[in-house]
Amino acid sequence: MKTESFFAPIDHTADVGYRLWAPTLAELFAVAGRALFDAITELDSIQLHRERQIEVRADDVEALFVAWLAELNFYCITALELYGEFRIESISPTSVRATVRGEKIDPARHVIQTEIKAVTYHELFVRQAENGWEAQVIFDV
Repeated sequence: MKTESFFAPIDHTADVGYRLWAPTLAELFAVAGRALFDAITELDSIQLHRERQIEVRADDVEALFVAWLAELNFYCITALELYGEFRIESISPTSVRATVRGEKIDPARHVIQTEIKAVTYHELFVRQAENGWEAQVIFDV
């Protein structure tokens, strides 16, 4: 029985993938944010100086999951921000509103391991499990 939230990398030929588990849908989305930035840099190197409000909507929970991660990646690429904390304020299968905290990329402290080109639907799932929620996501790198 899984009661804690966590993510684990999965083997994928050319891209980066993760399996995720959490007791609630909100926590699953927070774990997904951590997994995204784990792929990009060392999570422990991210200081929580900046806040940004994120709100996304989609037609279903899988599309919402992709939209959430794509929005976080968008700010990483365009605003050069890294996030290490994800507070989900409200969530439903079609919308999520959150406050994320992090900082601007500092080349002196942040080693960018991977640049995420896109969040894909390849092998994607988001589903309620017996003891919470689980998901799998593949990032195009």
